[in-house]
Amino acid sequence: MIIYSTKFKDLKILKFKKKQDLRGNLIKVFDKKNKILKFNCYESYLSLSKKGSVRGLHGQSGKFSQSKIIYCVKGKILDIAIDLRKNSKTYSQIFKKIISPKNLSGILIPKGFAHGVIVLEKNTILLNLSSSKYNPKKEFGINLKSLNIKLPKMKLIFSNKDRNLQNLNEFLKIKK
Repeated sequence: MIIYSTKFKDLKILKFKKKQDLRGNLIKVFDKKNKILKFNCYESYLSLSKKGSVRGLHGQSGKFSQSKIIYCVKGKILDIAIDLRKNSKTYSQIFKKIISPKNLSGILIPKGFAHGVIVLEKNTILLNLSSSKYNPKKEFGINLKSLNIKLPKMKLIFSNKDRNLQNLNEFLKIKK
């Protein structure tokens, strides 16, 4: 694995290596011995999503804050993260990257970010490794449509929960 830094402190782009033979291929997404990542996996999730599905933007507060490793196993996603660390040079700035198995990339998102994805292809499979236990009482969210970013031109599918999340400006005012 090759690890690339971004302008966001501790947010990394992960470039995976693929081993291939007659049977197919193998990609190591996580290795606990890799101390550069500063990541301990607590839970992992695998999701299958329709084209246009929006998952997030979510985060958890306090001691339940999560780091995440995101990898697209099949299909393609637009990964979006917002830096909500008040003392960060990139506070309230947005990170975006298209991830697919073709580019063999993943993202390490540190604690203190809200994170979400837009699914760009049908039957997309996403792997999400989280550093701490999911706690719905400590979860927060930001409505994707409130971001000042260009969204893909497609019908977006929101859960009821994600459709009703507060907008980014409201969230930032509350957190002051």
